[in-house]
Amino acid sequence: MIINPIKKRREEKGLTQVDLALMLEVSQMYISHFETGGLAPSKSHIKKISKILGISLETLNEELHQFYEARKKELEKKMEERQDNA
Repeated sequence: MIINPIKKRREEKGLTQVDLALMLEVSQMYISHFETGGLAPSKSHIKKISKILGISLETLNEELHQFYEARKKELEKKMEERQDNA
């Protein structure tokens, strides 16, 4: 499974989802949704997250792009497997 770069970097900083949620003034559930790839964070949140995690906005955007592309391929593969088994 592919790890969301926000989750990876958040954990490296020793932050919990609740910590990040409090800093962004959002719910922990919101953090959970975008860490699992179910929801993309807003541009303003990406900017704040990059500052909180101490990485450039460009780096975070590139890492997120790679994550969502890999996640998309992963989901497409699962769908193909289900169709083959039907």
